[in-house]
Amino acid sequence: PIMAVDEPSVALKLANAVSFGINSMNETKAIAFDYTFQAILVQPSGKDLALSNGDSYPSPALAGAATAMRLETYKSFPAQDLTIEDEWQANLDLSLNLWLCGDGIDVLKDVNVDISDDLVLKNPLSPPDAARFAAAWMDPQHQAKVLERMMAIHSEFTKLEWEVFTSRSLAAPEFPSKMQKKCRSFSWYEREINLDMDPTQEDLDAEQAKHAKEQEQFEKAEAERRKKLVEKRKQAEEERLALEREHDEKERGKFERFKMDQNKHDDTEIETPKTGKAPSVPLRYENKNIVKKAQPISIEYVDVADGHKEHPHLGARDQGGNFGYVHDETFLRKNPPAFDFPQLNEACEKQDSHYKMLTEQVYVNNFENTRKDKQNEKRAKIFCLVYTISPSHDRIPYILQTWGPKCDGFMVGSNETDPSIGTVDIPHQGPEEYNNIWQKVRSMWSYVYDNYYDKYDWFHIGGDDVYLIMENLRLYLESEEIMAAQNGGEFLPEGDQKVQTPLFLGRRFAYQGDMNDIFISGGSGYTFNKATLKTLVTKGFPKYFPKVHTFSEDTMIARVLRQYSIFPYDTKDESGGERYMPFMPGHHWNYRPPAKKSDDWYALYSINIKFGKEHCAKESVAFHYVKNNAQKRLHALLYGICPKK
Repeated sequence: PIMAVDEPSVALKLANAVSFGINSMNETKAIAFDYTFQAILVQPSGKDLALSNGDSYPSPALAGAATAMRLETYKSFPAQDLTIEDEWQANLDLSLNLWLCGDGIDVLKDVNVDISDDLVLKNPLSPPDAARFAAAWMDPQHQAKVLERMMAIHSEFTKLEWEVFTSRSLAAPEFPSKMQKKCRSFSWYEREINLDMDPTQEDLDAEQAKHAKEQEQFEKAEAERRKKLVEKRKQAEEERLALEREHDEKERGKFERFKMDQNKHDDTEIETPKTGKAPSVPLRYENKNIVKKAQPISIEYVDVADGHKEHPHLGARDQGGNFGYVHDETFLRKNPPAFDFPQLNEACEKQDSHYKMLTEQVYVNNFENTRKDKQNEKRAKIFCLVYTISPSHDRIPYILQTWGPKCDGFMVGSNETDPSIGTVDIPHQGPEEYNNIWQKVRSMWSYVYDNYYDKYDWFHIGGDDVYLIMENLRLYLESEEIMAAQNGGEFLPEGDQKVQTPLFLGRRFAYQGDMNDIFISGGSGYTFNKATLKTLVTKGFPKYFPKVHTFSEDTMIARVLRQYSIFPYDTKDESGGERYMPFMPGHHWNYRPPAKKSDDWYALYSINIKFGKEHCAKESVAFHYVKNNAQKRLHALLYGICPKK
């Protein structure tokens, strides 16, 4: 019997879920949340308590201590987001299901459990998670309130990034769609159930005071740090001058030449080649203009690590936490793991839109790759860089069994070193959290430059949910188009390049449709040649945004490179198909723009894209949101691993 009620007709009238009181709290409290999705303790109204003589009262959200509900209730939830791993997000998901689509939540005051307060009062959600919940459950007006509060908390957060996160959520296969049509409106929930969503002026003033205090503390610490740095530099300068005085003129000359070598990246401009063999097909007008804006530079390595004493050049730590660790980036290519996919038959038989795109449009150009290898042609050496955190290390084996071994060098930047899967603990400035990925990526790129720059021709970075078709990427980077582009745009390079024009490759978007404000989406990753990586690390990182705390690393990279007139290159193929995809293959197969472009950020931001089958280039190089077994499924479809019918 449910709740000790023997009569089924009575039992079915009970609330869909009951949450239990908390022993550590002396007062009767319920759990609510505000427009940042932060949990807050609230006092039930007298009206609510009177309905049951104080024995129970409604709660806008689950406390997370313990909850009971009928199995049929859970099975009938219209939103089943099984990708949620965070406890508080799971509580939010259950709470909104119960209130908007069911009969709500009651707290039983006399049935208590022990629980620590930190399990209840969770911090605000990160912007991507907040965007996901808002897109699932809220109308545009309430979504705008969440955006407003996110921008108040995160000073670097922009409306564009919110729109990107929202679109990514809507495109995810597991996203709970059309909840506002299936259940009650969020306006009803705010009006009738969660009455404490909007902060009071007192709350806003307190939050503003908190941020002001944090800013004051940061500025004080920064001033102290700068003071110590000035003193340190002054001492170092005095020691240097003393050393110079002790040396004879010959040694002094050597010292001056050394200093000149260290400053090669500040040399005068280098001219592009004026003669040579032209590519068989000239660069498109737009790409030629992009290339002409960037200044060619010497690609000779310049040491800017300064002894690995400060961020972002501290280096990496081994499994024991000791600095000085240098990862063997060839481990995966030398010893690739076997491809193990128990669900192979099932994955291959499903003929959905992903299957159609990968069997009717996109293919791996194995023929040309095999021809080049047989003729011993010089191949482009590519370093693949993936970023993740330790809780997501379980995603890495899927990459190791699929596209990872096809990289010449492979590394996973993380917060824990595990040589068996190629993860490397690379410390960075600030905390290890999503909202600080910019600092993480600054340290990762600096580590790659310090240790692997001379060994590789190209460098690609992406998250742990990117899938690369390495054969197609390598052929693209070896093409006459790209070889001419990094030689100034007019002629093909002759012999080994000593001078190179920076190239920044990936999927381009135009902010709000403005063709004068183009950036690269980080979803499918972006690709640097040596000149771009050197410019970024030796010039850009020390000068631009060194202390910024933000998650939008892709837009920050674009901002830094823009300071050196390095703009995103248009990577479409000759038919207008995109090579770098921000979503899974099936999304692009099905996507059609709305009649009014401004109604959909993806349509508004995209630049001259095709739709349906022709959206993806035949020799596409990257897809995004490819997680776990989806990596293996795409791999099996592309490389003919599926059983023959």
